[in-house]
Amino acid sequence: MIRGHEQFRRALYGGVAYLALAAPAYGQDGNGAAVLDTLTVVGTRTELSVLENPRSVSVVGPEQIERQAPSSIGELLEDIPGVELVDSSVPGMRRLSIRGESSRRVTVLVDGQVITDHSSYGTPLLINPAAVERIDVIRGPASVLYGGKAIGGVINIITKKGVPGKAVEVEIGGTYYSGSDGGQGWVNVGGTVGDFDYRITGGAATFDDLRVPEGQFTATGRLTTTAHENDDISGHIGFTFGENRNHYVSLKAEQYRLESEAWTDPTVLTGNPPLVAGPTFFNIDLPERDRRKVGIYYDGTDLTDWLAKLHIDAYYQTIDRLFENNVATFSPPTFVPFPPPGGFTPPFTTSVRSTSDDTLTNYGGLVQADLDLLEGHETIVGVQYLADVLETSKTSAVSTTPFIFPASNNSSFTEARIDTFSVFAQDAWDLTDYLRLTAGVRYNHIRSELEEVVSTQVALTPGSRTQDQVSSSVGLTYTGIPDTTFRVLYSSGYISPTLLQSYGRTSAGGQPVFGNPGLELETADNFEIGARYDRNGLVFDLAAFYTMSDNYITIVDCNAVGAPACPQVGRPPRINGVYTNIDESVAYGLELFAQYTFPGTQWTPYVNAAWIRRRFDFPQFSTYDSNVPAFAGRFGLRYEWQAHGFDLWADLFARASTEVRETLLTDTGITTTRVGGWGTLNLAFGGTYGEDDHLRFVLEFDNITDEEYRPLTDALPGVGRSIKLTVAATF
Repeated sequence: MIRGHEQFRRALYGGVAYLALAAPAYGQDGNGAAVLDTLTVVGTRTELSVLENPRSVSVVGPEQIERQAPSSIGELLEDIPGVELVDSSVPGMRRLSIRGESSRRVTVLVDGQVITDHSSYGTPLLINPAAVERIDVIRGPASVLYGGKAIGGVINIITKKGVPGKAVEVEIGGTYYSGSDGGQGWVNVGGTVGDFDYRITGGAATFDDLRVPEGQFTATGRLTTTAHENDDISGHIGFTFGENRNHYVSLKAEQYRLESEAWTDPTVLTGNPPLVAGPTFFNIDLPERDRRKVGIYYDGTDLTDWLAKLHIDAYYQTIDRLFENNVATFSPPTFVPFPPPGGFTPPFTTSVRSTSDDTLTNYGGLVQADLDLLEGHETIVGVQYLADVLETSKTSAVSTTPFIFPASNNSSFTEARIDTFSVFAQDAWDLTDYLRLTAGVRYNHIRSELEEVVSTQVALTPGSRTQDQVSSSVGLTYTGIPDTTFRVLYSSGYISPTLLQSYGRTSAGGQPVFGNPGLELETADNFEIGARYDRNGLVFDLAAFYTMSDNYITIVDCNAVGAPACPQVGRPPRINGVYTNIDESVAYGLELFAQYTFPGTQWTPYVNAAWIRRRFDFPQFSTYDSNVPAFAGRFGLRYEWQAHGFDLWADLFARASTEVRETLLTDTGITTTRVGGWGTLNLAFGGTYGEDDHLRFVLEFDNITDEEYRPLTDALPGVGRSIKLTVAATF
């Protein structure tokens, strides 16, 4: 039972949730005020301000990064309208959902290079925030510019380079998190010597089990199996050359290692011996989740009268991941009528232990030319290649206690790959002084191949298939009113089936799910309109969108009507699943950022809001219960001042969300999971000291009212009342 004052507080937060999501999610000026004149490349692959961009873009700049105490990149992005932080109950493994799309349908770039994952969940953001210069985000399909997976949007994480004007600059910093009795520290060393610039970043973090309010999720105030740790190191070296110093080459390398577990919602442990059947134990361990990447880049500007810019890059990356799952399920006594006269089987517990040891290798390159061919036109053309190779070894062991059925052990090894070759072109045409048309097209040739399979459970034959796909976009922007832009956009997106969905086998929770080599591409078509304004202290960015998606990939029982043949060996189809294309969806909504700085003051109220409705259309039913809150966001009041040599700021804000429901078709029928609406009150305070901000600090009081909540149906419960303290010094 919720107490009266808690009911009032939740109703208050739910009612104002539509006024929310993070003021500093756009570019910032020196005083911290958000402005829309920040330049970004992500929206058009050419340098253009947020204000004049035809797409829904947001920029998280250096000042916002320094004003937060994030434990992950995801926390820097969670307040952008339409963006939800997703962890799938695994601490340290943050992913992003954009406009309700699965994080598997969001493209993640690091310095413009695609980071793939080929898991069921999507690409985690495994990079140290201390190494990041800025983050650019596209909301909505962008496959014409960035290829596959860009149905929900694109995130480009841009890492730091050398420090101009200094031979050596050292930054040392650390953060304490009371919500997990944890902390992280980092060291940044960078500078510029002659024509060379360099940077080295190293960091490490350790977190204990999360502290949450005592209640439905824990009786002790601690979430067991949520401790995790990580460490990282990265480096950059660049060289500027040429008579006009218009050529730049650089080399970047990075390594990120994570060790974590997954939290189990106690409500899923429904087994209650000696009479009630169901799982009595469930544990997932992820002792290894490591990423290593090396990239090389070239940029040339003003090369000829017709070639304004030339960009070339190539990279090689490996991801090593180890997954271990243990589950125990109790079965009560059961009457078996045959053979006559029948009888009862004794109660027993089935234990299943599964492991997956994967190595994902991806490499590729991009060539893009910015052309000045016709007056009033900005044209880009490019070619891109991406290869993904997945080697996975899986084992499973099944036993019963007491001994009822013979124990079974199974193993498999699979090697598969996807090669994607793309060519793209885009032209921005100034129809008038105020009206610009931006149109682009991309052709993708996709070849997937099962190279090798050795398995006691999967009956697949090595082979390959090819698929071709064309993406397009067209947008209009009008800037005839000073400091104002109106825009309209059509864009399309697609995503190839992952190698796991095509050729793999998973068994989390003891339920085997098999790949389907015949899966089709998932596609989406998006329409949106928007308006931006930035003048006299008032800033707003409003967008409305409507997205139709088709051929969604989901899991069905192998014995379901119309299900594809399951490639399993030696197990009855009724207890297995298989991936197939059956789902469709429609999503629509509004995204708003707005703030106003009162004239002659440093008081700035702000609001960032998202209202999203997303409908899934299954063959059996349709539902709006798609694990997406109808309203979610952040709103607050920021104040800035100076005192005793410090540049100080304070931010009082609330985050809030309406309830979330998820309806799925399972082997037991149609089931709905629900988490209630919630709201947290928070206060952040910080400042810098010194001519070059040599000292900075951030102190944040989170969830001051100690609200018990869970953001999504598959998310970790929110941390209770806690503080974060960051201190950093630059020499």
